[in-house]
Amino acid sequence: MKVGISARSGRLPLVTNVHGSTATDLPVIDDRTEAPRDLRTRSELAARGFSLLGPPLALLRAEAGLEPLFSTSEARRLKGDTWPRAVRQAPLGYEAPAPLDAHRPGPPEAGGRSARAAGTEAGAAPGRPRPTRPQAAALLGRPERAVGRPDDPQRWLADLFREGFVVLDTETTGLTTRDEIIEIAAIHSSGTVLLETKVWPHSGSVPSAATRVHGYTIDDLRGAPTWPDVLGALERAVEGRRVFAWNAPFDERMVAQSARRWHLPNAVTGFECAMRAYSTTRGLGGSLRLERAAQVEGVLVQRQSHTSLDDARLTLAVLQRLRRAAAGKA
Repeated sequence: MKVGISARSGRLPLVTNVHGSTATDLPVIDDRTEAPRDLRTRSELAARGFSLLGPPLALLRAEAGLEPLFSTSEARRLKGDTWPRAVRQAPLGYEAPAPLDAHRPGPPEAGGRSARAAGTEAGAAPGRPRPTRPQAAALLGRPERAVGRPDDPQRWLADLFREGFVVLDTETTGLTTRDEIIEIAAIHSSGTVLLETKVWPHSGSVPSAATRVHGYTIDDLRGAPTWPDVLGALERAVEGRRVFAWNAPFDERMVAQSARRWHLPNAVTGFECAMRAYSTTRGLGGSLRLERAAQVEGVLVQRQSHTSLDDARLTLAVLQRLRRAAAGKA
């Protein structure tokens, strides 16, 4: 495709397309979220098996140049094919997320079919099977571990720090089963930062209630990678290591939900709960906020910032203080 760029702001005077016809003054879209839902880029359509795209309708400004946007309805007509309903309804440029219960057996319907099977037959985009917890642990090169009560806290903590582990923390769009990660950090028990990044959410929005907690708005996330770009780095960061998080069930659920929103298998499982380890070692019952535990242990030097990296460091500081106390050094 030949593109002639005009000096006039953001317009292309002439585009010669694959069929030899021309279109003048195509609109230029700077942000893909501002493009109509029915438009996809050539590469996105090609990934779905479409080669006859019809004339371009607009251009998406990208770092490497201007990429043409085509109508998905025109591509379907030319190919004589249809996309699953879930994909057609997805936001621009993304595959639709699998239903959050896509990996759980649904209740049987009339005739004995499960809800998942019925959804697949109806044209819903099925997700790839999620690995089981032992399979995921094997994929990441670390043994499957049950998170139990440490009978000997001093030995347990000494062994833990000698082996080394990862502390992970996330910031999210909310707390529900439809929310996802917008920032994630992972640090080694030695203090080395293994991963720190913001994440552009599949939903393309951050609710104001979440912003009041961590301070992030959707504008703060522009230019950030999406979860498919982050997941590989996360898997490498935790490979062969135990993973701890404060209130681990929440962070583990958010990692799984973010993967499902993007139709990705999730191998990052088997989190161990730093909050539970702290409460058990200190002889406390129930849960305790990270900020409160840090205050009790004297490791909170300023108010909790609620960034993933700072919270991961704070969790590690609490565990380090716990190890010193168990060894009788503090």
